[in-house]
Amino acid sequence: MLLPALLSSCARAQGALAPTGVPPASEGFAPIDQSDRSYLPDVEPAALEPIINYVDGLNLALTGEFLYLRSTAISSCDCLAIADRLAKLFKSATLVGGSYQLKRVDLAKDGVNQKSFAVVIDRSDIRKIDKSSRQSILWSASTIKNTFTVKRIGKGWLLSDIK
Repeated sequence: MLLPALLSSCARAQGALAPTGVPPASEGFAPIDQSDRSYLPDVEPAALEPIINYVDGLNLALTGEFLYLRSTAISSCDCLAIADRLAKLFKSATLVGGSYQLKRVDLAKDGVNQKSFAVVIDRSDIRKIDKSSRQSILWSASTIKNTFTVKRIGKGWLLSDIK
């Protein structure tokens, strides 16, 4: 049982498992260009989770599911107003299509217990259909730019403000 593990580790060390004819830089790992600002900022990953989860929650909210969106923020956060507006809208209308996509996150202010991020989110076209009249309105795609503030709450992070 020990022999196969030992032999396979020796083979890996000697490069036996490396694909032939493929340069080392192209083995699925692209070098990170530090001048490219499209990558997430270098902060504690847990501080970014509320932002990523918020965008996921926005996508679920378009289907009428608000629990996940509301779990990303403290109850007084203005970012939750969209959940209330959509809940009210779903009483008289249906939304078809649409999605939110996180495009960029840049660190604006870095504190131990509070951080602010400049966030860019793209929203695709969404069609609103009135349930009684069957009238359809297209909400055109848009780019949303906000500053998201996250606060450390206990051992985790939650959104506390969006401006």
